[in-house]
Amino acid sequence: MCEECGCGLNTSLICPECGGRMVLINGQATCLSCGATPPLDTDPPEHEEHHHHHHHAGHVHEETKAEPDDLTKLRILLPHWIEHNEEHAAGFRRWVAKARALGREKTAQRIEEAVERMAACNQALRDALGALEGG
Repeated sequence: MCEECGCGLNTSLICPECGGRMVLINGQATCLSCGATPPLDTDPPEHEEHHHHHHHAGHVHEETKAEPDDLTKLRILLPHWIEHNEEHAAGFRRWVAKARALGREKTAQRIEEAVERMAACNQALRDALGALEGG
């Protein structure tokens, strides 16, 4: 499962620019660390190490790969969540029609309610993104 968004995908996209983790936004891989959007067929960086050791006068300093700050993550994740929700809503709509074809009107109505709530959820996420960009 993707630990960043909980989408259930086993994500293994690695940024060729910095080695960070990537998510898909509108079908485009976007790095959570540096924001890069390289093509998916690009090879990952040659170094698989996520940390470096520096030795100074008898002691070791370990330098870890910089994690993206939370503001950067929000700028990337909010559009990703919106897109992901829209994909689910499209699937829900298809099942509304199938439920009706099966003569299950109450089920179809409940799924339609979920679609409406998903739209409200996405509006709240769009508002959150606007507030994030507006300060």
